[in-house]
Amino acid sequence: MSMQSGSEYQSSSDVYQDQAGRLFVQPQSVVQAQPVVPVASAPSAVVRRSYRARFAPDAVITAIVGLVILIVGLLALTRAGTDGPMNTPIVKVLGFTHTETLGLIEIGIGAILLICGATLSRSGTLFFATILGVGAFVGAIQTKSFRTTLALESSMSWLVVVAAVVVVLSTLLLPRFVTRTTTVAVDA
Repeated sequence: MSMQSGSEYQSSSDVYQDQAGRLFVQPQSVVQAQPVVPVASAPSAVVRRSYRARFAPDAVITAIVGLVILIVGLLALTRAGTDGPMNTPIVKVLGFTHTETLGLIEIGIGAILLICGATLSRSGTLFFATILGVGAFVGAIQTKSFRTTLALESSMSWLVVVAAVVVVLSTLLLPRFVTRTTTVAVDA
């Protein structure tokens, strides 16, 4: 093995000697160029548009029930006013007696159901519609207990129970629909 000058190597660390006195050359790392693969490009005039439409009939039912309850509560609160005791005066809205307290309860649950319908929240709808149904059921059974504070009528409570059951059943049983459309246009 003949010794070559160190000028052929990039650094002195490329040549080293082991304990037996043999010289070794550290090979340089070789970078190989990757072959260039032509990539077919799409014409510049290709236009892709993708649309997604959702329809949730249960959310529409929830929003409608929430809106109706919200409007009834707002009418009751407007007619009863906010000055004075919350259980007087007793006003009529759509033929049912209300107090300011009942109007506030209706505004709260109606707004929450409207938000649940608008955001397509099934879990929120189930939770708040169940609370509405249980509360209305207790009000329908124990109407005398709520006559002085809420001026609650049994017929209105049963109507709200039916509305809550409709909302819960529609949320559990009705499917939701998603339509996806992709349009590809190529200009020549």
